[in-house]
Amino acid sequence: MAKVVLVGYEKMLYSLIEGIKESKDHEILGVFRNDRIKYNKIELFFKDIFNPSGDYTIIKANKLYDIKGNSVNGEEFLNEIEKLKPDLIIVGSWAEKFREKILNKVTCVNFHPALLPKNRGANPYFWSIYLNQKISGLTIHFMDSKFDTGDIILQEAITIDENETGGSLKDKTVRLARVMVREFLDLYDKKQIQPIVQNENYASYQKQIGESEVIIDLNQSKDNVSRHLRALFPWASPYIKLLRRYIKFEKYEFLELNENQKELKNYTIVENNKKFFILKGNDFLIKIYK
Repeated sequence: MAKVVLVGYEKMLYSLIEGIKESKDHEILGVFRNDRIKYNKIELFFKDIFNPSGDYTIIKANKLYDIKGNSVNGEEFLNEIEKLKPDLIIVGSWAEKFREKILNKVTCVNFHPALLPKNRGANPYFWSIYLNQKISGLTIHFMDSKFDTGDIILQEAITIDENETGGSLKDKTVRLARVMVREFLDLYDKKQIQPIVQNENYASYQKQIGESEVIIDLNQSKDNVSRHLRALFPWASPYIKLLRRYIKFEKYEFLELNENQKELKNYTIVENNKKFFILKGNDFLIKIYK
């Protein structure tokens, strides 16, 4: 029976907890949550009382040990690992790079929401859709001192649907994690893991969503603009640059061009009132609600 420490946050963490619980033969010794690196101890003390996060609520609801520390590379976390003596650290969504001092202490395994070596790095949910990829997936891999480069243990593919959003792709992926963590632990118990070295010829690395990724370009086709907007949801609000201003919006609707509107320049304001305005795009109109 493997004894496990979980490191992670939000939906991926919750799915891993449920999957390990369903496996029955494995024990979660504790959870290290993202709140620990976002807030100092005093701030977190009051937050846990007056405005607890979903992560904290899930940990308490499952009667799991809330591991202390302010970094996976910090002395307090390392001391906790020394006391708990886990067989494995399983990671489900985390921004810190694990250093050698923790990697050398215990086997660390990451659940990365892409088909490695493609889409290493940040927010593969966004990039898979934005880059018009037809397949995403989930990779379980051993961790090393770089991001998402360790040997692959298991992979499963996920089809990206025509109307997929970043959020819906994440939901598919975390549901898969709940199943795959059981399969992984079964292989681990039976000592049947056969790791595969990642092929660097197929590797790609994606950055965090930044300013250039949230600005919508109406000179693109309707398909490209639609895919860009779907990829952003719900990670970031889109912006349009109009008359030297950046306009943030949430609700929008695509409209068809008539013959006269096809001759208009892109970004022409077709209609503007208190509730919405309509802009000319490359091969479409877009109605943006205020």
